[in-house]
Amino acid sequence: MPDAGKATEQLWFLNTLVTVRVRHDEGRDGISVLERLVPHGDSPPLHQQTEDEIFHLLEGELRLRAGDTDTRIGVGETILAPKGVAHTYRVESPEGARFLVITRNGDFER
Repeated sequence: MPDAGKATEQLWFLNTLVTVRVRHDEGRDGISVLERLVPHGDSPPLHQQTEDEIFHLLEGELRLRAGDTDTRIGVGETILAPKGVAHTYRVESPEGARFLVITRNGDFER
């Protein structure tokens, strides 16, 4: 079981602050939970992952493009960016957004 008192790791990735909430090596299945704080208009380049990427929105509004599909999500909503499918997001809310990214294998942490 992870040590609840250990320091939280924070990383700057592109234009976002990433807080590592659960490291991929803390459990047996390699799951990572990352909290991202992102400004209005943030939109990473179109890319694809080697694993599924789950987005769960805590604050703000996101538009996710995966393949040929655009989907807007609001607070409390969750969406999957499937592995191997080119995707990006754009923060639509003027105040920015805060969301969790859940994935496996620690690629984002590295």
